[in-house]
Amino acid sequence: MWLRSLALEHFRNYQSQQFDFSVDTDVHLLLGENGSGKTNILEAIALLALTRSCRFADDEDMVLWDAHYFRVQGMIECIDGTKKTLECVYQRQPRRKAFFVNGVRTSTTQFIGSFPVSVFLPQDLSLFSGSPGQRRQFFDRILCQVLPEYFRHFLTYAKVLKQRNALLRRVAHGEMSQDSLLFWDRELAESGSVLTLSRLELLETLNVALREELAGFGVRWESASLSLKRATVQRSKDALIVEFLQCLQDTRTRDLALLHTTVGPHREDWSLEVNGRNIAVFASRGQQRLCLLALLFLQLSYIELRCGEKPVVLLDDVSSELDEEHQECVLRMLDGHQVFVSGVHPFEAFAGAVWHVSSGSCEAPNSASANASAASSGRGISVR
Repeated sequence: MWLRSLALEHFRNYQSQQFDFSVDTDVHLLLGENGSGKTNILEAIALLALTRSCRFADDEDMVLWDAHYFRVQGMIECIDGTKKTLECVYQRQPRRKAFFVNGVRTSTTQFIGSFPVSVFLPQDLSLFSGSPGQRRQFFDRILCQVLPEYFRHFLTYAKVLKQRNALLRRVAHGEMSQDSLLFWDRELAESGSVLTLSRLELLETLNVALREELAGFGVRWESASLSLKRATVQRSKDALIVEFLQCLQDTRTRDLALLHTTVGPHREDWSLEVNGRNIAVFASRGQQRLCLLALLFLQLSYIELRCGEKPVVLLDDVSSELDEEHQECVLRMLDGHQVFVSGVHPFEAFAGAVWHVSSGSCEAPNSASANASAASSGRGISVR
């Protein structure tokens, strides 16, 4: 899949900006100083895929200062040659957000998955040693794109969890009886079981090729595996719902004391382990970086398997986070994907379209030089 054009209006620090990505190269370097707006472009692209900020910013924060709305529009081309226009519009007052496919308004659940992307952010480098929420978000970005059912239940679970937590406060203050929690417990278990089982399937699929992918980066851990940490053990939906309901019953006293729900998919975690030991405990930062790169390529394969399309790859500030050898390795392995990469400095061995980004504007690459670079590399990537 390819993004052929992008239009931004009142988005972040861009008043109005048009991008034509139809030049004869699959690799686009967004080059500029820190704070110039490189990551904002990647965020806008990801918005058309994820329906929300890949940096987990509020919609309000993505509106240009003193503007009343933002609009992001992109034209994508599928592997079969068909093209479609995707658009996201958000306005401040009254607060509304809408999505359009070929000019026709559509729901969020129908919109997501139309344009699969894989996002690599600098904060991902602390994935294994960071918070459980960061790890959940890493895989939620994948599953929400490829499984419509997961995305529906992901939204439902968040709403039900909010309702249950609000009710816990009322029960704790004596305004409601504990029996009033039963309905929300059931709703939470129904949606939560889908999230847990989908995460299990994802991890097990990635485990099939994990050791081979790690070996490709020089990390030879024969017993390496991804493991989901959860309060439940059941693996069928009906049995898992029953078990989840029992967990909610068992933790009710604690929930009422803490005034929030303490068990469920929103508390789950996962880890990469070797012989049962979490790599966050013993692996060096360099080894963890290589493991993250392995996961990046595994998720690309998983998304392509599920969607039938190669996802567009968004790499933010890799030049400052990866040494030259690993930059070259990543670009070499991404051959066949459309790649957008941001950086402060040009890559030593880069051939592709270079977009010069300054505050609130972006200078298009010289088409002649871009075509020459693409021709010299065959597919738009050249690593000497």
